[in-house]
Amino acid sequence: MNIFQFLRLLFKGPTPQQMAAQLRKPQGMMARKLAERMNDANRAMYAGVWKALDLGDGMQVLEIGFGNGNYFRELLGQAKELKLHGVDFSKDMVAEAIVRNKDLIANGNLQVVQATSDNMPFADALFDRIFCINVIYFWDDRSAHLREVRRVLKPGGTFTAVFRTRAAMEKMPFTQFGFAMYEKEDWQAVLQANGFAVANSDVLREGAIEFEGKTYSPESLVMTAVAN
Repeated sequence: MNIFQFLRLLFKGPTPQQMAAQLRKPQGMMARKLAERMNDANRAMYAGVWKALDLGDGMQVLEIGFGNGNYFRELLGQAKELKLHGVDFSKDMVAEAIVRNKDLIANGNLQVVQATSDNMPFADALFDRIFCINVIYFWDDRSAHLREVRRVLKPGGTFTAVFRTRAAMEKMPFTQFGFAMYEKEDWQAVLQANGFAVANSDVLREGAIEFEGKTYSPESLVMTAVAN
């Protein structure tokens, strides 16, 4: 980042292009602040995914793209004796999550790793539930990521993706920079092309989100799939 970019960021905040890059992979001086904003903005989406996961005691659960790990503790309370895992390809977010959840890691309730979700360091058929929130926009090779999800998912396990609809996302100026956007039918077609069937789909209407002085009222989808 050159001095002009730094000054613009300091006094005016990130440009839409900078925001897009940070949402894809939080890093550097913006990462911590962005992660806190994401925690607030995504609260309704996490509440929606807890319901969709339909967790049972003792399940192995993976979150793809966990940010700073703010919601692991809340997830752990959704059922008894859960074993939580997280994968994120931002080293800054992994470091933040480790600090924030050091007790959960120390007692064996949580494992977090830095990796991409198209090449995860987990055994085959390990997880009962896999989920991600605001991640699929950044999957350049969707088939590669979904193949890897299938590999680490137990037979009968579920994969839940939570994402804001194209109609909601395209109003935000940063989404023109590298975001793949979906409506329900679009993501359903991607899942079907990669060996998944949609088991359930719900709509979330969230509270207002502010960016660069403008207010947005996004709509999200919670789509749960099973492998064929």
